[in-house]
Amino acid sequence: MMVDWERARQILFATVTTGLLWTMAACTSESGQAVGGDPAPSPSSPTISSESGKSSGGLEDVVACDLLTPEERDQISRNLKESGRGPIAGASDHCGLESRGGPESGFYMHITIRPEQVVENYRTASGDKIIDGEVSGRPAKQVSDSAGLCVVTFAAERGRVDVTVATQSVEDACDIADQVTEIVASKVPEPAA
Repeated sequence: MMVDWERARQILFATVTTGLLWTMAACTSESGQAVGGDPAPSPSSPTISSESGKSSGGLEDVVACDLLTPEERDQISRNLKESGRGPIAGASDHCGLESRGGPESGFYMHITIRPEQVVENYRTASGDKIIDGEVSGRPAKQVSDSAGLCVVTFAAERGRVDVTVATQSVEDACDIADQVTEIVASKVPEPAA
């Protein structure tokens, strides 16, 4: 099956935009299982933006595209290329990545840093499958739909980090989102007590 890349981009953009609009509304949670597999190693120091010159080490200083090393990107897909970065509505930073080949048959991914929004406020669409759980001991949600979109959102400092993946298969999207989440969770500040 051929991937309609323009349609995939539109779906991902619409989903991210819709999620941004719904983040301020409260959402109902369901009981579920752990999200993302095995716990990741203890968090290391957050990545600090060289542009900001800040040294507070807070979630707002994390550079989303720096959360995956070149080697980690290769573990996900050898064809993974950056397709966008920087602040977007409600987020201090985001990193768009895409792969147009390989075993995944192509996918889009966004890592989004949201220092002012929490997991509990992640709003879902009608028909989404929601699994509440944990990622490396942090509160998390995995949200997926039948169109091949999967989001793992997890707590970091006083906010959250979202890993959004769109591909042909929702199972593949969630596998990739879980893999990326385990890597990223070890590099962002722990949730505030």
